[in-house]
Amino acid sequence: MREEKENISDIITKIHQTPHMIVLGVTGGGTEVIGDMLRCGGGSATLLEAIIPYGRKALADLLGKEPIRHTSTETAKDMAMAAYRRALYLYPESSSIRNDEIIGIGVTCKLTKANEERRDRSHVIHFAFQTCKRTGTASLLLKGGLKRQEEEKIASRFIIHKIASICISEYEKNINVRFKCPEIRDIVENEAYAPDNVPLLLVDTLERINSEKNGMPMKTDLGINNRSPCIIFSGSFNPCHRKHIEMAKIAAKMYGMPVSFEISLANVDKPPIDYISLKQRTDSILKYHDESFMGNIFITNSPLFADKATLFPDCVFLIGTDTLNRLFSKMYYRQGEDAKSLMAHFKEHNTRFLVFRRKDTHIHIEPELANAGYKLSDICDIVPLSSYTDDGTSSTSIREREQDTII
Repeated sequence: MREEKENISDIITKIHQTPHMIVLGVTGGGTEVIGDMLRCGGGSATLLEAIIPYGRKALADLLGKEPIRHTSTETAKDMAMAAYRRALYLYPESSSIRNDEIIGIGVTCKLTKANEERRDRSHVIHFAFQTCKRTGTASLLLKGGLKRQEEEKIASRFIIHKIASICISEYEKNINVRFKCPEIRDIVENEAYAPDNVPLLLVDTLERINSEKNGMPMKTDLGINNRSPCIIFSGSFNPCHRKHIEMAKIAAKMYGMPVSFEISLANVDKPPIDYISLKQRTDSILKYHDESFMGNIFITNSPLFADKATLFPDCVFLIGTDTLNRLFSKMYYRQGEDAKSLMAHFKEHNTRFLVFRRKDTHIHIEPELANAGYKLSDICDIVPLSSYTDDGTSSTSIREREQDTII
């Protein structure tokens, strides 16, 4: 590496002089940064905790799921979100809603192996950070032919420069200017800010996870169509695709009113949604904002339909048969809830479901409800097969086709 404009120890000292507090998670390489951050002294002013989830099980435990690819921008973002949740737990007295001083950082690397490796193996460092207001990523692709020790040193310097760009206001934001290294092939960066009021939802979501308690359902909207919603299409929309739009158009025609879309930052079995992912998802819906079927876009902290019913009383929810079959599953109950009390909750809030048949999925009713005399028709309307045909299109298949094979 060439000599950098500023000594790395001076940069670290300046980081420690800021009010920022960090939880840092690193895997696959780059762990040298932990020693570098502490070697200059004063590290306790910045570093709340360092995590090295090196094994597959350790990483899955941190994220709350098995990652699709261990070395990817998505995994780095999930690690940053997990680190941010941990930072909120370790530093609860922070005014985390009002500032960006609490930071979760995730780094996942694919570096040179000690043994022989294939010629076309890419060597890449994925960095991500999460605060209450921002999500950012930077992926550094290295040229080949370097030794492991050289790549580890580059990874550490890269991570320190990125941390400095977050913490030090006068620091040069363009890492290609500050971080000169002839071994770099490319750097790809991305950043997104939270829409208004969404930071409160994210922090509430993470604090719920930390406390393992139910919280108050909350929502905000993007202000597209401010009429009271009566049809809600809840989903991840990662991305929104043509079959989602077809379902929305059918529902709008059936009920004679626009359809509002709802995305929950919280998930039952996945990490919360970061702001880059949220922007990509809302942008995929906003393409249709001028069409007659389009209502508002709501962001909530509520993955369960019991809470959605509280947030949106007197509404019809658009769902598929797979979601319907999970609706009364025990793993989706709130504390102290059962099938009969959940059904009563839906009836109390005048909640109905418009069900679109999913390919190769059969509709069934929980025995507990059937034995109590309930029928799905009590709260559900089924779209006839003649009106909608599922062709197997899914957000997952679209993401797999569009996935960048290098970064």
